[in-house]
Amino acid sequence: MKLDNFLKTWNGALAENRFSRIVMLVMAVALVLALIKAFTRETVVTIQPYTLKSEAWVTQNKASQSYKESWGMLLASLTGNVTPGSVGFVKERIEPLLSPEIYRPVMEAIEIQSQRIQNDRVTMRFEPRSVEYEPSSDIVYVYGHSYVTGAAGETSRDERTYEYIIDIKDYAPVVTHIDTYAGRPRTERIREQMERQEQRRQEQRGQERANG
Repeated sequence: MKLDNFLKTWNGALAENRFSRIVMLVMAVALVLALIKAFTRETVVTIQPYTLKSEAWVTQNKASQSYKESWGMLLASLTGNVTPGSVGFVKERIEPLLSPEIYRPVMEAIEIQSQRIQNDRVTMRFEPRSVEYEPSSDIVYVYGHSYVTGAAGETSRDERTYEYIIDIKDYAPVVTHIDTYAGRPRTERIREQMERQEQRRQEQRGQERANG
């Protein structure tokens, strides 16, 4: 029997109706799945940080390496360049970025530094030389030269590193770790070397006491 003749029969009409229902069901399921994926997918915002050359992206709870590096550069430039007149401004800009876990100790440290800068009329200047992100620790290291100028005009320079861990909450950066120290970045490899050196020194002191 030819297909055209079959479709004209009652059985043919029923078969065509069943086939149409199956197709419509498949399309409906596909549409529902597409809608679910569209509504549950995180919105990705792509930006161009002014402190870096490469593009960055941020979602509700995640961010790219370049985004975190950009914030690290901004924070280091903000906290590393302070004058007696800008102390209050720096505190106001950093305060809303801190996580509750580190808010109190960081603000106390900033307050102590602020008093010193205002009392001694000290000016701090930081010139970044490199920024490095360590995926294993999620730490951003900003390394550069720090200049401290006293009231009499004398200036001292040293190498300085700023450390930051920057989480993302509702598309906004939240700083959960801050540290600064003289010298180059203490990455995991460097910290392991320092721990081994300290362990050897302790062993040597123990042997010296035992021999003495």
